[in-house]
Amino acid sequence: MAYAIPPAQVSVFARNRLLMALNRHQQAIGRYDVVVVGGGAMGAASARALAMRGHRVALVEQFEAGHDRGSSHGPSRIFRLAYQDASYVPLAQRALTLWRELSEECGTALLETTGGIDHGPPEVLDEIADGLAARGAASRRLTATDAIQRWPGMHFEDPVLLQPDAGRLNADATVRALHERAAALGVDVATGERVDDVNVTSDGVEVVTSDRSLVGDVAVVAAGAWLPKLAPSLGLKDELPELVVTQEQPAYYDAPDAERWPVFVHHGDRPHYGLFTPGLGVKVGEHGTGVVVDPDDRPPADVERLRRLSSYVGRWLPGADPSPTRVDTCLYTTTPDERFVLRRFGRVVVCSACSGHGFKFVPAIGERVATLATES
Repeated sequence: MAYAIPPAQVSVFARNRLLMALNRHQQAIGRYDVVVVGGGAMGAASARALAMRGHRVALVEQFEAGHDRGSSHGPSRIFRLAYQDASYVPLAQRALTLWRELSEECGTALLETTGGIDHGPPEVLDEIADGLAARGAASRRLTATDAIQRWPGMHFEDPVLLQPDAGRLNADATVRALHERAAALGVDVATGERVDDVNVTSDGVEVVTSDRSLVGDVAVVAAGAWLPKLAPSLGLKDELPELVVTQEQPAYYDAPDAERWPVFVHHGDRPHYGLFTPGLGVKVGEHGTGVVVDPDDRPPADVERLRRLSSYVGRWLPGADPSPTRVDTCLYTTTPDERFVLRRFGRVVVCSACSGHGFKFVPAIGERVATLATES
């Protein structure tokens, strides 16, 4: 059962109090409207969005909240509107509005605007600039010489495209805020419970964890790198695109002036990205070059790949010390075309906003998943 959201003129505080009361009332029913599997950024955003619409929701996460075993952890992620595939631009624009609303709601600045640059082959920048212009988003071209003068700690050999709305997201703070807001809105948040099966029944779904079963009308599966392991139990193995799980390993480098640098994407045969991360220096990574792994059995960081990344830093970021101060690992779950899987299959909604470029869209994905889960 769903309840209507109060009129817009009702204050956010009053609306949230009412939603909490409605959700607690529904707890007596013993059945959820939606059970969300996976408490990373996407699952938590979906649970919050559903609760904001008055639905009774359970959120089940196999590890502790904010863990570092998946794809949602770490102190920084890039937010950008600039995409070679212009179909992502309106989704990013919607996400920008929702990031600001979420920051206001939780009282924490989750997004810091720094501006962002793309550099590389001119034809790639042409596609990006055209896509931005078609959606009314600003951008400006710089020559390599102009860009070096503006950011002397960075090196450029090709034209540069500057987009002013880009910035840095605090990933850890985002996951924490989404869990807190979801719980405050009445979501039953369970951590440390691994989901073993999702069974579709004649009148709903049964989500079987290591401890119990939860019954609902619909299940949202936002299991990240564990989605391929759950797909057979969902009966969707042949319905989903190939999902390849890889371990990526960005690293951090001291760079005294990096706080003034924009976030960047360097296009080429082996794309790179980077952004200043407070307290850690500049974070630099290769996009989508990791080794295929089992998310439950991961190898240590690869020394040779780290040497390759440091060599990149030495050439393209002369303002940084090419000796890394920290190496992280995270998981990508990648489709063949790097597009997201946001689809409803009967009583199951699959949310895999993935392929290493999804975090910027988190609140917009939550909004879309809530619509998929509640509209027949």
